[in-house]
Amino acid sequence: MEILVLGGSNAGLHYGWAAQFRAIAAEHDVTNRFLGAVGSLYGLMRLLRLGESGEPLPGLVIFEYALNDAVMLDAGWLRADLLEDTLREVAELCHARGLPLLLLCLELKPRGIARIDAATRRSMRCYERLAERHALHPCVTLQEALGGVRPEDYVDQKHLNEQASIRVAGYVAKIVRSETIPIPRAVAAPRPFFRFVHAHEAQRRGPCREVAIESTVYCDDFLEISRGGASLWPGRGRVVGLMLRSTETAGVFRLAAGASRLRKTAQTAIREVLPKVMLLHYVEKQPIAKDDLEISMPLDEAALMTLSEDPSLHGAPAEGRFEEQQLEIAGVMFWSGSSWLRRMLAALAMRLDARLPWLARRLG
Repeated sequence: MEILVLGGSNAGLHYGWAAQFRAIAAEHDVTNRFLGAVGSLYGLMRLLRLGESGEPLPGLVIFEYALNDAVMLDAGWLRADLLEDTLREVAELCHARGLPLLLLCLELKPRGIARIDAATRRSMRCYERLAERHALHPCVTLQEALGGVRPEDYVDQKHLNEQASIRVAGYVAKIVRSETIPIPRAVAAPRPFFRFVHAHEAQRRGPCREVAIESTVYCDDFLEISRGGASLWPGRGRVVGLMLRSTETAGVFRLAAGASRLRKTAQTAIREVLPKVMLLHYVEKQPIAKDDLEISMPLDEAALMTLSEDPSLHGAPAEGRFEEQQLEIAGVMFWSGSSWLRRMLAALAMRLDARLPWLARRLG
């Protein structure tokens, strides 16, 4: 059977659960599309683009982003309403394409910090509700695979050690071998709207060019925008994600949609260990676009720096001279958004979860 793994850095470690799973379940053809420091929104993007190059659909999707989603929730880059809609669309896409879906829900290393524990609970509840509503196999958790979540099973806050990874892989392989993993059932409620607009759909002005970039984790055509260049993106809804590559030339750029004008950086501290980094950058302020999103590299540094900043994922100061900075972007993720009431309740539930979990559960 063709098995597609979509997950974060725990799926990408050379000793991680996905590598161990591939060895243990050698009778299956396992394709690992991991990417570190991304959450379920990136997994949805990969599913939206599945089959674009004509490759056959897999017989099973293993989806492993609960831990990274908890990190994003804790950091404020992700809200529970966006997470819930993202997971709902993952299930609906798998239903429409007849893809069985198995949720592997890893957790952060327990530290007894209320804020982090609250983010973990919120993430896990979103996944558990998804499994229940869409009649999926129950979420595979560390409680089941390891008998609990223990500090000694980790090498750091986010990553399992080799022995724990082997045990998780063995548990997942046992499920795949002995059980029928269901295709998600559809839910009658209106679906959320997501659209990934690829770089080749953007209109270009000034110094821009399309470049094909290949790496071990992500291959795509990127739009390279130099200082003085701009791009106009067709798409309606909240701008929630930008698929970027960060190198030594990555710098500060401008997002403009409607009356919103924001500056954001494509540079990331992750480059300290990975010189060229592919990341889906979350857009915290989520400007609303109506086919008028402009992403540009302005020439006027002073004017650019006066704009309100949208925090970047592990953002870091640009390294190169301002006039030599570039932006490499593969696409933009748009979301239909949610009502103001739902957004308010999601924010309130997150704040209450650390202090009043029972009330947060009622709100969430």
